[in-house]
Amino acid sequence: MSLAQQVPEGLKPQEVERGNGKLVAPIPFIPEKLEELDPDRKVPTIKIELENGVESRMAVWEGIGTKEQFLCHMVSMREALVGMGLFKKHEEARKRVSDLTEERTQTKALRDVIAEQVDSTVLEAEKVSLRKELAQHNEAVKELKAALAEAKQEQVAAMATIFSTTANFFRGDGKSPWDKIVAEQTEKNPWTNLRGVEQSGVRGKTLAAWGDCFTLMLKTVFANNAAEQQKFYLTLLRLCSKQTVRSFLQRATTVAGYVAELPSIIHSRDATEATKPVEPYGDGEFATIMLHAMPHKWQMQYNLGHKAPATVQYLQDAMEKIEVAFPLREGNGTSKNKVSFSKMTKMTDKIPKKKSHAAKHEKPASAKSCALCSKYGGAHKTHNTQECKKYDQQGNLKKGFKGRKDFSTTSTPPGASKSYAQLYAETKKLKSSNKKFKRALKKSKKHSKKRKYASSSESDSSDSDSE
Repeated sequence: MSLAQQVPEGLKPQEVERGNGKLVAPIPFIPEKLEELDPDRKVPTIKIELENGVESRMAVWEGIGTKEQFLCHMVSMREALVGMGLFKKHEEARKRVSDLTEERTQTKALRDVIAEQVDSTVLEAEKVSLRKELAQHNEAVKELKAALAEAKQEQVAAMATIFSTTANFFRGDGKSPWDKIVAEQTEKNPWTNLRGVEQSGVRGKTLAAWGDCFTLMLKTVFANNAAEQQKFYLTLLRLCSKQTVRSFLQRATTVAGYVAELPSIIHSRDATEATKPVEPYGDGEFATIMLHAMPHKWQMQYNLGHKAPATVQYLQDAMEKIEVAFPLREGNGTSKNKVSFSKMTKMTDKIPKKKSHAAKHEKPASAKSCALCSKYGGAHKTHNTQECKKYDQQGNLKKGFKGRKDFSTTSTPPGASKSYAQLYAETKKLKSSNKKFKRALKKSKKHSKKRKYASSSESDSSDSDSE
């Protein structure tokens, strides 16, 4: 299945990734696109012959493409070298060198024992037989030495073929970094290993040197901790309604397969004694991670009748049944178990506003239209032309038309005059009642004063009479 089938068009990262989007994976779930590439561009290829005699063609890397395409090219190139039998020839030559070296060492040790016996033997008759046997061992050592030299030449030639064939898979801007890396690792004195430690002497073209060159070539595109980042990124994936279970798991499995191929911290200067190589997730562990990537409702259904998934295939079979029984989408395309994904992916993003409920009560747009009101002024979307009660066909106002007055040029709104008159009358009435109250208050004060004066005068007169 191609990447286009695994990932539907228009899928966004925030739909398939948890978190705030700050983690940029070395190879994301949604494949990168290079829009500036010419669609008619043809990728150059080279012809190779496999070990079984079958001829094939392999793509050549020119430095144009995405990170995922570059990693796929590197892996395909290594598999092609394996298919051509180059590593097998080198291994056979190496094993032959090892066997001849061990045999030569044993033969030399046996020859030295016989030589000591010749020196320690007194009888001449015994010396003759020992000297004859010693000569045979000397001849065997010479033959083994020559065979060993030939085997070493075969090993060197096999390794040189691997390096030269590897260089054929690069061209142009893609080949320059490889040539530079090979020169620094095999010809320079001193040379620097992956952890940044200088080594004296010329390293030469060995299998270990080719492996380091392969890793350093990957580092031209990927970071030192790419494997660690990719492995953690797998725990952030989640299934959305735009994908099926099958396509999601297939793409996730593809992305997970890159963990073992990417460079890790152990291949850098940051490595310590406690640093360990990054190992991909096991089948059961990865299947459990993918289970937690499913919608929560599906996880609950799975836990009702299944145990922990042992493989991704087992999880896929179970989830496809749940997908049919509890679909994320209805027939009309709306989400049944819709999950609202926030549009905020960065700390600088604004908080989205809540949608207004007034939109639910809005009246649907009317299809009515009046040409007269549209031309001469009026509410032209409330009625049709033949139903117009304001204008006749010549644009004159009809007799008896009582429309709303235009208050745009006046400051008094409808009903304002009536309200003002009422307010004025009430205010006037209040003022008059206030005047009456004040008058009554004054009269009461004057009356009380008179009563006090009268009472005081009467008391004075009574006192005088008594005297």
